[in-house]
Amino acid sequence: MLKKQLASWWKNESDGIRCYLCPWKCLIKEGEVGICKVRKNISDNLYSLVYGNPIAINIDPIEKKPLYHFLPGTSVFSVGTYGCNLQCKFCQNWNISQKYFDDKIKYYSPSEIVELAIKSKCKSIAFTYNEPTIFGEYVIDIAKQAKKNNIKTIMVTNGYILPEARMEIYKHIDAVNVDVKGFTESFYKSFTGGKLKTVLDTLLYLKNENIHIEITTLLINGENDNKIDLKNEFDWINNMLGSDIPLHLSAFYPNYKMNNYPSTTIESMQNAYDIAKNSGLKYIYLGNVLDVDNNTYCSKCGEIIINRSGYSTKIIQKNKCKCGKENPITFLKNNKQLTKK
Repeated sequence: MLKKQLASWWKNESDGIRCYLCPWKCLIKEGEVGICKVRKNISDNLYSLVYGNPIAINIDPIEKKPLYHFLPGTSVFSVGTYGCNLQCKFCQNWNISQKYFDDKIKYYSPSEIVELAIKSKCKSIAFTYNEPTIFGEYVIDIAKQAKKNNIKTIMVTNGYILPEARMEIYKHIDAVNVDVKGFTESFYKSFTGGKLKTVLDTLLYLKNENIHIEITTLLINGENDNKIDLKNEFDWINNMLGSDIPLHLSAFYPNYKMNNYPSTTIESMQNAYDIAKNSGLKYIYLGNVLDVDNNTYCSKCGEIIINRSGYSTKIIQKNKCKCGKENPITFLKNNKQLTKK
């Protein structure tokens, strides 16, 4: 049932409401919604239609987000709604991200979400499945309640957000996985409608705020797996964010508006892996493919730190490797979160 929640980050203009949540800066006329489909002008006020109205609630292994270096081996309480502020032609969750709000969804207050996470013995809450930026008000209120209960918060995001909203939302967030969907403006424009520069600005901001970062790039053969573009991306990550940033290279499967495209080949995945390794990145993982080694190894001596089989995780060594090198991973110990080394 819809409970109107006044939105943040907007201003009235003579011919509608200007939303300042993301770079679209939608001008929303009376009775209409923005490009995200979930922020509506009602009587010259902007409301969030999805505040308290998650369409997806699940308990997941945190590795599924994917986060490999943040509370490995723990469960995460995952929350998602309708709507998105990008229009990716290859979206894997298009059935919720590209649909309009359904007012028959059950209402969950922020405190109810946190209570469910506690009952489920989850150590974190992830805002995921669709783009959490578009329900930023809900994110903030859940995160505030989560902090009071020693529960960490995670954004699985496209990074497409304006600076003011970014600052107000991410000051409550502990970890992120950011989708870098390609590394050219032309790819972003053609396949998502967005702009790469905004995503890179978000990553730099997160780095500066010392928020745990992991990056995912979905590889689409012939579109965003050009060797030069991949090298540019991986060099940028290494130089601007650091070589310890986990990189998840994910295989594309035909979906949504790209059903006529082939699945990503394992050769393409391996080529991208090699390019990333040669760029200096230390932790590279392959997703959406079977029979690959996604263990975490010490970058100094090569000893195994975390053993993974699918989403089954076994921690072999925690804060330090046997060789003495500190592991750049946030582990859970005695039910208390440790800070990243």
